[in-house]
Amino acid sequence: MSVEITGKEAESTRWDLVIIGLGTAGADAAVRAAQLGLKVLIIEKNRDRPGGTCVNVGCVPTKKLIYIADHYHELSKYLPSEGLIVDTKLNTKAMFKAKDQLINQIIAWYMFRVFPSWGIKILFGEARLASSSSVKVGDSVIEAKNILIATGSKPKIPAIKGIERGLERGFVITSDDFFSLDSIPESILIVGGGAIGVELGTLLHKLGSKVIIVEIMNRLLPTFTDPELGDYLTNRIMREMYGIDVRVNTSITEVDPDNKLVRLSSGETVKVDKVLIAVGRVPNTEGLNLEGVGVEVRNGAIVVDDHARTNIPNIYAAGDVTGKYMLASVAKVQGIIAAENAAGLNSRIDYDLIPMVVFSDPEVASVGAVASKDDPRYIVTKMPNAINYRAIAYNKPYGWTKIVADKVSRRIVGFHMIGPWASEIVNMAAIAIRKGLTLDEVKEWVFSHPVFTELFIDAMELAEGSNVYLPKR
Repeated sequence: MSVEITGKEAESTRWDLVIIGLGTAGADAAVRAAQLGLKVLIIEKNRDRPGGTCVNVGCVPTKKLIYIADHYHELSKYLPSEGLIVDTKLNTKAMFKAKDQLINQIIAWYMFRVFPSWGIKILFGEARLASSSSVKVGDSVIEAKNILIATGSKPKIPAIKGIERGLERGFVITSDDFFSLDSIPESILIVGGGAIGVELGTLLHKLGSKVIIVEIMNRLLPTFTDPELGDYLTNRIMREMYGIDVRVNTSITEVDPDNKLVRLSSGETVKVDKVLIAVGRVPNTEGLNLEGVGVEVRNGAIVVDDHARTNIPNIYAAGDVTGKYMLASVAKVQGIIAAENAAGLNSRIDYDLIPMVVFSDPEVASVGAVASKDDPRYIVTKMPNAINYRAIAYNKPYGWTKIVADKVSRRIVGFHMIGPWASEIVNMAAIAIRKGLTLDEVKEWVFSHPVFTELFIDAMELAEGSNVYLPKR
């Protein structure tokens, strides 16, 4: 069963929900709306790259490349001394081919299995709002009871002298462009020490690049509310463990693509093969005629409430285009919430407890309240990951797991971790916080052993006074 239709075919139907954009938010909204009995049409601008940022140049390909880089690094650096001796070589073309195969597999799953099974249709073309209840694609005007805008985002390009010429010549690349490289640069300067810069910096270092990360703030991950995470990552991991050149409190003043030079705010000039821009992303709102229809836009993003609804009741927005967190995890829930409300339900998203994760090595994760040890309102305990048996066995005995609990109720209110599987453990912590779990209840839990998730339990036991792994203080 084909999911693709033409503009003329789309015109002949009155759709319950028309979705502009086939990324995480759009795809999940489409399936949820169809489950609720709505007639759904997705309009996607890019025929060659449906799936949006996460599938094509974000969550999905980075995980495949990180998986390969981690194994390459382990085989090259650590495992020979433990009995696994191989002649390790990096085949860049094969690595990127594996990345592309994963992307194609996921896209095909939706296009040929999921969408057809739910009767969801797709129209390829550039869409703009014709009114609050119609969308124009080419010469076709498509009527819709509800509209969802899920057009995603694009890399932010900072105002730096020479950067446009650098982009034209391929000396400067964005985080999107990175996934189209045909070789790993010998040296690279990454502008931006947030999640994107840290993940790609770690990845490129493990693949053999000489990496410089330049961050204008005083630590990596400056948007993470617990400063200890960024400080530990900057100094103990990136600088000491990996030997990556991290320049904080530093910015780029000029890019010279002709000589492959970058000038820093410190006055120093650095010569590199590539410059990678990773200073964040901006919503894709151009060409949608939002102003013409009256959809409120603030600071370049579509304004939505916690029902994913814009100021126009039947127009919704979800994903990066809303400027809220710009995480696939948030986009998914926003899309589902929009679909449910378009179907007449009263669903909402809770933005108060969003897990933040960086897939570096070690991983970084954070959710909930942040507090210092001397804050009289909280019990703050930091457990060293080095006592976890599996972390030791897997050559990952670094980092720590921090618990923040209310001193009076003893309920867990915050979790912050840098260490193995932090991206998985933070979800368990978020559930515990939402459910109001107290430190005293931990004794009743039995976990499998030895596992990384014990670090969560161990940290809570340390806060409660019953941890059995550490010597007496």
